[in-house]
Amino acid sequence: MKSQFFETVHGRVHALKFGHGTGLLIALHGFSDRARMFAVLENSLSERYTTVAIDLPFHGQTEWHKSDFSKEDLLAILAQVLESEGKTRCSLLGFSFGARLAQAMLPELAPQLEQLYLLSPDGGNTKGMGAAERTPMWMRRFLFRMLRYPGWFVTLANFGLNWGFIPAFTYKFMRNNLTRPKRMQRLFGCWFSMDSFNLFRLDLHKILQKTQIPTLVFIGAKDTMVHKKSLKKLYSNLPYVHLIILKSEGHRIVGKALAESLGNVMGSVPMKSTEE
Repeated sequence: MKSQFFETVHGRVHALKFGHGTGLLIALHGFSDRARMFAVLENSLSERYTTVAIDLPFHGQTEWHKSDFSKEDLLAILAQVLESEGKTRCSLLGFSFGARLAQAMLPELAPQLEQLYLLSPDGGNTKGMGAAERTPMWMRRFLFRMLRYPGWFVTLANFGLNWGFIPAFTYKFMRNNLTRPKRMQRLFGCWFSMDSFNLFRLDLHKILQKTQIPTLVFIGAKDTMVHKKSLKKLYSNLPYVHLIILKSEGHRIVGKALAESLGNVMGSVPMKSTEE
């Protein structure tokens, strides 16, 4: 894997490049992850693709100097990747939050896409995301200012956990993301950015139906974060969408089972939904 950087007006974006295939695949990781998470897929992807996996703003080795990032910012980064590889078309892969970003960019990117890979995709009724989306921007910015010194909030959260007011999952998420400045900047930076990547399921269904982009959607059968029925409904009646459920996997689906499944089905879409 080879590191490379793309200079933008808002910062220096890091990416990892691997593979020797003739097609270009751009990969977007999930929240709190980084480009290196896709290393496990290298053998499965390398024959078909040259993959460029991006460290999103506020993640990994990317240096980002704006309080948020927009769809236009991310589209500009993808355009730089295409130019650097001498390509006008590419395939796109996204995991979780990265899949949300990928789907939100479809209206602009569809004419350039050859294939779409969605792994545990956010955007189809994901646990905890509804409240995050509905919170007004002024409240998000107010909370950011109030939580620059989060000791008081952590104490309150401890009280809420002990008395059963706060679920353990929520408590763990807050502890992990509010007790370190860089993690808090990452959390709020992505939260500030969400409005630029709004997903409307009906619109997304229409785009996929109209463009007929060959699409592979991978979901873990044990995933407690995504609402599988909502996703199946979203991608139903779309003959170019191939839905694969990995029986032994949860939300963090990027691993050996996914690598094996990708190797088996990559060249065979569209297909009917299957379970592996």
